Amino acid sequence: MGMGIFETEKRKALERLDKEGADDDIAGLIELLNGFDDYFTTSSCSGRVVLISIPEIGAKEEAEFIAKWHREVSKDEVLKAMGTWKDADGELWLMSQSPILHVSCASIEKAKQLLSLAIASGFKYSGIKSITMKRVMVEIMSTERMDVPVGKEGVIFCSEPYLDFIVSKANFMLERGRSKLNRLYYSLFTSQSVH
Repeated sequence: MGMGIFETEKRKALERLDKEGADDDIAGLIELLNGFDDYFTTSSCSGRVVLISIPEIGAKEEAEFIAKWHREVSKDEVLKAMGTWKDADGELWLMSQSPILHVSCASIEKAKQLLSLAIASGFKYSGIKSITMKRVMVEIMSTERMDVPVGKEGVIFCSEPYLDFIVSKANFMLERGRSKLNRLYYSLFTSQSVH
């Protein structure tokens, strides 16, 4: 793998990041990772709660975001967003998604070092996503995920007490994700293997 290609790809990714920015809860970790010679991030999310309308399970291309939050959310915010849903044919889902990072690594060895730290920090679903001549792509992801159907064909069938419960679980998952991001930051900051 030529370092010239890797460095060019890194420069492009950092320029894109400067334009698009990152979620506040993950910005410090991204800055730290991108500060290492052998790594750069290509995409990231600090975790989110999503209200989404889909025609049916698996129809991701036709999905429509009703609302999304990269922070804890209240039941009232979710109810207000649910009130804007007008899809008479589809399904409405409330989802909580864990943090995710895609990190380009200069070598297999560097990818293995990063994976070791990520998994030790609680990101158990992490792995090597792809290997090309340009880079080794690592996906850092955790186990926290919740997908709950709350409506179908324009009818909300989720009671307010149940919505209270699932919103509290979604917020709990976001907090767990933030804790893991902090552990990974500390592990990277103190590790000698990635420097």
